[in-house]
Amino acid sequence: MLQNSGLREQRIQYMRAHQDAFDVENIFPLPLLEKLTLEIESLCFIEPSCKVEGNQLFGGRFTVGCDRSTSWPGFLTPALKFLDDVESQVGVKIDRHLFQRFLGLHINSPKIIDNGVGIDLRPQLEKSSLKIHFNVGENPEELVRTALALDGSQYSAELIQALMKDVSLIGFDFFLDGRSEVELYAAAPGGKAQSQGDRGLLIKAYIQKNFSSRVNFLMDVSDILMVGFSQANSEPVIYFGFTDIQDIPKYFLFDNLGNRVYDFCKSREHLKLICVGVTEQDLESNRLENFRLYYNREGFA
Repeated sequence: MLQNSGLREQRIQYMRAHQDAFDVENIFPLPLLEKLTLEIESLCFIEPSCKVEGNQLFGGRFTVGCDRSTSWPGFLTPALKFLDDVESQVGVKIDRHLFQRFLGLHINSPKIIDNGVGIDLRPQLEKSSLKIHFNVGENPEELVRTALALDGSQYSAELIQALMKDVSLIGFDFFLDGRSEVELYAAAPGGKAQSQGDRGLLIKAYIQKNFSSRVNFLMDVSDILMVGFSQANSEPVIYFGFTDIQDIPKYFLFDNLGNRVYDFCKSREHLKLICVGVTEQDLESNRLENFRLYYNREGFA
């Protein structure tokens, strides 16, 4: 038990190193996510990230979850308890109606693989948010159809067809001021990865047809590509994933804040994937000033 306790403490140390690097205070509701992370019984993953908006850096962003050996819905109960624990604080209101409608229809779906839980901490508590993401398997049409209806966005028939086949992640954001949003993420193998079956081909074709040559070039040199769609975002966010962090400066120029984030991520060990998330419009800048950078590590005992 003592050995397990020591190993689990490494999870918190990993998160705290990120917090220290980016001056993130350990304030509510971050300690509740740390508590949840410690209580995960199986191997787990931790995905810290930073969001840079001009001269502002937001580093209080974490997603955690069980590894794939924990079958759905094994991590759902702790995720719901985490929402309850946050909402128990005075002045916090979480709108779960979109999430509950989705869950009511699909809690027994064999297409859901697992879920993760996250937080996006901001200086103003009401602008902070909690996140629950569902990883979904092949042929996720029913899940995607529900998520599209809940999101309420008007997408083209071409894009809807691609989303029906290639969405791999459905996310729910719960803002602490009472708003909630739905996000759909479609994934495709990048040019450096080998395709596995037909999954990802439709969204890849959609990107090739509808996005800039810069986006298509980056898709060809990355290991994986994801595109996030939501009514909340005027433009989709494109995530270019690399298994080797040394590849990133070959294709992206950052401002000073971006270099600070990249240099810290480069010091992390045993990373599985590093993703740069950016809109097509922001990619037109010589140096990225608005972007997200995620780094994922699995295998925490």
